[in-house]
Amino acid sequence: MESAKEGAIKLYNLRYLPLFAAYLILGIFCIKLSYWVAAIVGVVAVLFSLALLFSKSVKWGVALALMLTFCLGFGLSALELHLRNDVGLSGNAQVTCRAIEVEQQGEYYVVTADELKSGGTYYGGKITFITQEKIAVGDDLTIRGEVSIQKLSLESTYSALEYRKGAKYEITPSEVAAKEGTPPVDYTIKEKVRSVLVREQGERAGAFSYAMLFGDTEYMESTDKSAMREVGVAHVFAVSGLHVGVLAAALLFLLRKLRLKDKYNVFIILPLFGFYAYLVGFSPSVLRASFMATLALASSALGERYDDLSAISLAAVLILLVRPLWLFDVSFIMSFLAVLGIASLASPIEKALLRKRVNKKLASGLAFSLSVTVALLPVMTVVFGKISIAGVLLNLVVIPLAAVAYILNLAALLLTLMIPSFGAVLHAVGYIPLFLVELSKKTADLRLTLHYDFSAAEILAYYAVLLFVGKYSLAKKKVKLIVGGMGGGVLLLLLLL
Repeated sequence: MESAKEGAIKLYNLRYLPLFAAYLILGIFCIKLSYWVAAIVGVVAVLFSLALLFSKSVKWGVALALMLTFCLGFGLSALELHLRNDVGLSGNAQVTCRAIEVEQQGEYYVVTADELKSGGTYYGGKITFITQEKIAVGDDLTIRGEVSIQKLSLESTYSALEYRKGAKYEITPSEVAAKEGTPPVDYTIKEKVRSVLVREQGERAGAFSYAMLFGDTEYMESTDKSAMREVGVAHVFAVSGLHVGVLAAALLFLLRKLRLKDKYNVFIILPLFGFYAYLVGFSPSVLRASFMATLALASSALGERYDDLSAISLAAVLILLVRPLWLFDVSFIMSFLAVLGIASLASPIEKALLRKRVNKKLASGLAFSLSVTVALLPVMTVVFGKISIAGVLLNLVVIPLAAVAYILNLAALLLTLMIPSFGAVLHAVGYIPLFLVELSKKTADLRLTLHYDFSAAEILAYYAVLLFVGKYSLAKKKVKLIVGGMGGGVLLLLLLL
């Protein structure tokens, strides 16, 4: 066994962890391909493992574990896809359930319900339906109608959000009866928070602050949402590393002021992360950020070195072991790509800017914004069909201000709930969201956007170049500069032509 001074493998910082994450992801992705292609990919994975073994890069146990990880990924995703499409309830039936989400669209209500029961049997998954009957969150429902399953196919476009919410069934109701019930705890808490924010900040700023805290943009004005999406700053509403990082920093600051030791802080902060993840619906981005923040706190408490790539890989492995089909969820993909971009590209970009005598804070902000934008470029063009040029510079203003607004809103909100007279502070904080919205609208009016559709081959080539020029590549600096320059030149021509 290697000594600690020689770089011994730590439980939370395995040097092979990125490789295991890659094999798990490869195995899960194979479920989307034909069985023949999956078999070929599997053979290539075996040969690569053998090559690592014979090159003495890994031991035989690691090589075998890599293959088992590949098979596990394929098996878990195949099983989840089968269970998702397994019809447990269908045909004309009477079901009872509880409304947990209601969206009004004109005279209709789009309802998602859980606690699904029919004929004395409980069924896993949630059910959705549309009705003209007035439904409120928490209502106990009795519905008669035609039940069918919402089929999930990885070969075609599907609603990842609805899948992630667990909406498995849908019913065309012929009769709906509603009885007032008890809303879920998370809904009650969020509604109380929203009412306080709207009361103190007004409808527009309050809806923005609520969206920033919980990732729910339902109550925001449509023009505000579209403007922020247009310029690429709508990520402030996706509860992710920005939110969890700011929350962790604030909690650490308070706990250290109370003179608590770091080794105990993790046991206080971890349950709070779990409760916050529950409030925002256990989204992939907040789970990833929570796992990584917990690892960072644990490494600090134990006096060990924190490694970004290992932490990202472990977070991916833990999430995909439980929800393998999240690999095809846009939120999951964008969250991990953004963090990988920061981990791999931010440091080299910042050093290059510092060599050009750019101010350190400006260099750090530019490096952060550029690394995220570059890492997400192909995905954003595929999902949104365009990317904002002004968004790179706008993020230099939006990200720090959003972080300030988030922590001030959280602190002022907690104080206002305890002492109502602090509502004046919460009202003052509301001017930051209003400024961000107006700034986004003015920037969107400039129409500084690029349109380009990346093909699958171009996406693979793009990320291969990023991997090669990033800090985890062992290539020489001159070679990286040449490859990066050529790749950037080709990309610029594709975007402009």
